[in-house]
Amino acid sequence: MNVRFSEYRPSFALSPFVQAYYTGDFNLYSEDNFVQSVVPNGCIELIIHLTHDHCELVKSETWGKSPEFTLIGLQTKPYEVKFHDLVQIFGIRFNPEGIYTIFGVPPALFTATFEDSSDVLGIAFKDYCSWLREAKSIQQKIRLTEDFLLKNMSGNSQGFDYVRLASETIRKHHGMLTLEELIQKVPISPRQLQREFKRRFGITAKEYMRLSRLNAIQQYMQGSEAINLTELSYDAGFADQSHFIREFRLLAGTNPRSFLKQRENFLSLPVHLE
Repeated sequence: MNVRFSEYRPSFALSPFVQAYYTGDFNLYSEDNFVQSVVPNGCIELIIHLTHDHCELVKSETWGKSPEFTLIGLQTKPYEVKFHDLVQIFGIRFNPEGIYTIFGVPPALFTATFEDSSDVLGIAFKDYCSWLREAKSIQQKIRLTEDFLLKNMSGNSQGFDYVRLASETIRKHHGMLTLEELIQKVPISPRQLQREFKRRFGITAKEYMRLSRLNAIQQYMQGSEAINLTELSYDAGFADQSHFIREFRLLAGTNPRSFLKQRENFLSLPVHLE
């Protein structure tokens, strides 16, 4: 395997908003043009490069060096990452509502693309990144990160949030509920919910359901050796296997069987659903 990856859970106070902190060493053998396909997981990724070597991403149909501090928005299709040398990162994986709650930044600003985090999050964020790079241990990095996030969250307090409740409910049910069932659990009109969800996140509630369901499937695939795809399709709430294959291909870029055979070509990092 040409990738080394470790995950760390956030504190209780931040767990509703942050899925995980992580470290990654990509392209361990320094292959030129080492390419990985990233499967969407319904989260926003904040990536801090720890050295001068960066990955390449596609923007406006052109490959280019990713920013030093990269903010990758919600994706509904797979995307590719290219490496030329060893790339080392520290990352924060946010639930969609997390980056809004902590920084007051609506994810719709960078849906289906990526941005330079410094442009979006400001000077205080750049200072935090400098301290993070100087930290010697992962424990120090996480402590610095938690302090920074909690400080930002305290300065961005908000009232009851229907959109947050909706996204939490979708994750809790692994995306396996209808829009009508979601509306029964969120005290807001269907039109308002659809409008606010799209305005805030840049995708519809229905699209987020599909992402959450695929994420649950990825989690199962990652934790199981022998996988019965027919059983999995029904467990995931699909009426038939052809529907399952069609949805999986749409979000992962290939069918489930090919995905399982070629796992080493994919960065599949499912989130921990409630």
